[in-house]
Amino acid sequence: MTPPRQAPDPGSRQASAASEKRLPSWLLAHDARHSAKSIDSVSVAALLYLALPNLIFLAGWLRWPFAVFFSLLLLWSARTAVDWRQVRWRCPYRAAPALLIVATAFAWCALGGAGHFLAAPIDWMVRDAVLGDLVFGDWPVSYAEKDGIHHILRSAIGYFLPAAVVAKTLGIASADLALYLWTVLGTAIFLLSLPLPRRPVAGLALALLLVLSFSGMDLLGVLAYQGNWPEVPVRLEWWTRFSYSSLAAHLYWAPNHALPICLASALFYRHWQHPAFPGFALLLLALLPIWTPFGLPALLPFVVLAALQFLSQPHQAPPTVPLLVTILMVGLMVRFLSMDIGGIGTTPPLAGATGTANETATRDHILAYLIFVALEFGALALALWSRLQHSRGILLFAAMTLLLLPLLSFGPSNDLLLRASLASLTMLMLLTLSVLRAAGRPALGVGYPWLIVLMLFVGAFTPLHEAARATMVRRWPPSYVQNLVEQQGGSFPPHYVARLDRADMRLLLREPSLTPDRDHRLAASTRRPHAR
Repeated sequence: MTPPRQAPDPGSRQASAASEKRLPSWLLAHDARHSAKSIDSVSVAALLYLALPNLIFLAGWLRWPFAVFFSLLLLWSARTAVDWRQVRWRCPYRAAPALLIVATAFAWCALGGAGHFLAAPIDWMVRDAVLGDLVFGDWPVSYAEKDGIHHILRSAIGYFLPAAVVAKTLGIASADLALYLWTVLGTAIFLLSLPLPRRPVAGLALALLLVLSFSGMDLLGVLAYQGNWPEVPVRLEWWTRFSYSSLAAHLYWAPNHALPICLASALFYRHWQHPAFPGFALLLLALLPIWTPFGLPALLPFVVLAALQFLSQPHQAPPTVPLLVTILMVGLMVRFLSMDIGGIGTTPPLAGATGTANETATRDHILAYLIFVALEFGALALALWSRLQHSRGILLFAAMTLLLLPLLSFGPSNDLLLRASLASLTMLMLLTLSVLRAAGRPALGVGYPWLIVLMLFVGAFTPLHEAARATMVRRWPPSYVQNLVEQQGGSFPPHYVARLDRADMRLLLREPSLTPDRDHRLAASTRRPHAR
């Protein structure tokens, strides 16, 4: 028997109408073809990819009653956030395009340093050390115990955990390949989740090339500030005191941050206008902190936009269970990741080269800021605004975020600027794809967005420069002999190591275990892998 339809609540209908009147119509206008998709196999694959490190962390780092509690919370949220009966269990691409996308992921990750097939960026030395610590040591990993307080590995380690489990089982020799395959899997899911053309294959190849080469116009900045053609292997993005890295540079230098933020951004664009998105989004947000502390700040502007969309719809109850689970999971990870956070150094955003904020330094800073904004995203954002017929709200929120971030600072290399910008840059890339696809095939007419193509062409020099570094610089193999503290010359890097001095964390976490030293690692690496 079908239940009788309830009469709409006049109060909620009036509130919704009033909300819609207050908001301009273009703010919530969306890509009707690509932003209201149902949850499908690609979306589920992305959720599983992001969820696995969470479950490993809970099982390996928390005492078993708390591990069971939080794991069941995540499963409960997944059960209620997604209507599994409505999931479309099929790949959106045929065999040939899917193979091209997967092959692109293999090649892109190899260029980035994963697997160490080519020259990896120097930051991989730290990532290799962290992976080695997770493989050789029991969890939670401790580097020292002073006055009864352990100094533990406190970082967003989600990216490394599946590969660490594989290497604990098969031996340290499998660690590099395992991490490479894990990186390829995440990259392939990201590419599959993008609104790429499905045919012809040539159109798909061009769209993939756009994704791989998407970047700000760093070349113009280098030529303007330095006057010389850039040399390999010097990075182009740091031509001024700010930096917005290309998508390729993010994947090459910081895949542990790039993969979750890119995946979450692509999923937002795919589903944010679908009725089931609120619960799905809350589950997604709950999975990010173990991967990167910058995931939530990066996505915050678009969460606000989605909230405005949710409030504009009448008769839509909030997803209570996913909201509760997200609050608890984020709260747990905030307590974990914020231990000893005061030790992480930060440069004032308005400081000049000498660290002072005098009038001359501030004037130079403002000029550098304006040039940086124009070359990295401002010119492209203006060109997109004039072309877009939808998603202007996403463009506005992305541009406002990118305008604001250079005025903030956190981390020794201003990690907040580097990582929290990635979601907005990914949105710009998605909107660029949309504009170019809507324009059709290139023609000699003035209607085609040739200015956008020119900016993309100039920006593509940055990822090309990164690829040249990977192929021209001598390859170096990974080393897991030294732990992170030894690799850092005996110091405790504050953005990776913290004192376990919080009573709640000491209650929740297992007893830390000191990581083996160099001699023990050399001995262990010559023996057969042991069961933990």
